[in-house]
Amino acid sequence: MQIEELRREICDRLPTLSDDQVEALWEYMQILTAADVDALENSNKYLTFYCCDQVFGMDIRQVVQIIGIPPVTPLPESSPHMRGVASVRDEMIPVVDLRVRLGKEAVAVSEKSCLVVTNVQDHSIGILVDAISNVETILPEEICPPPRQDGHNAEYLTGIVKRNTVILLVDVDALLTAKDIDLLNMPASALV
Repeated sequence: MQIEELRREICDRLPTLSDDQVEALWEYMQILTAADVDALENSNKYLTFYCCDQVFGMDIRQVVQIIGIPPVTPLPESSPHMRGVASVRDEMIPVVDLRVRLGKEAVAVSEKSCLVVTNVQDHSIGILVDAISNVETILPEEICPPPRQDGHNAEYLTGIVKRNTVILLVDVDALLTAKDIDLLNMPASALV
C-alpha cells in the first residue's frame, strides 16, 4: 500500500473511532513526536575528548557511558592497541587504547583518563582516552571532509571541525581491525 493511500485510509477512519481510540492514537503520536525530537536533538551532538594532545569527537549516539579506568586484564596475542578486557556492568568488554591505535606510544593512565564505553556491532567496547572535553553541537555544514592520506589507514576519520581548536571526528566502528572484530565475536567466557 502506498503512503498516500494509507494516509487517506487513516483519515477516513478517524471519525469512526471511539473517544478511547482517539485518545490512545493521540498519546501514541505524542510518543512518536517526542522520539523524533530526541533523535533530531542528538543527531548533531558529539562527545569531544582528548587523546595525544588533540581533540577528537564521536557521535553521542555511539556513547553508552563514560567511566573511570577499571582494572584491565591483558590478553595474549592480541593487537598492540587492545589493552585487554575489563569488567563493566557485569560484562567483560575489550579495551582499546586509542593512543596506540593512532600510532602513538602508550602512556600511563592519569587521573583524567577514562573509558568511553560504546557499542560496535552489538558488542560493548571501551575506548581509553586521555580526558573528556565536552558535549558539543556540531552541524553538518561545519564538518569538512578529512584530507586524503596516501599510505595511511585513517578510515576512522570522518570529518574535521574548526572551532577554537580543531576537532577530528571519528567513527568508532572504523577504529577496529578485522582481528578486533573477531575478538568481539568470541564468547565472553573465552575472553578471560
